[in-house]
Amino acid sequence: RGGKPWMLPLMPSWNPFTQRFQFNWFGLRLTKYSLKVMEFLRLAPAGTSRTQILLQSGGMGLARGGELGIFTPMYLMVGRVPLDKVD
Repeated sequence: RGGKPWMLPLMPSWNPFTQRFQFNWFGLRLTKYSLKVMEFLRLAPAGTSRTQILLQSGGMGLARGGELGIFTPMYLMVGRVPLDKVD
C-alpha cells in the first residue's frame, strides 16, 4: 500500500555508502575478512566476525521471509512496575 517495504534495510545493495552493502556477496566477504583482520590485530574482540556472520544471516532470513510474505515484524513492549512506588 505504498511506501517502502519494512525489509528494505535488510536487502542487498551495491551502494557502498549504505549499511545494505554488507548484504551483497562482496560486502559479506569484505565485512567478514575485515573483522578477522581486526580480531588478529586485537582491535576487535575475538568472535566478532562470527557474531557478524550470524547477525547477517539472520537479517537475510528475515528479509527473505518478508519477500515471501511469511514473516511480518511485530513490536514487543515490556512494562515493569517500579520497585519504589511514589504516591
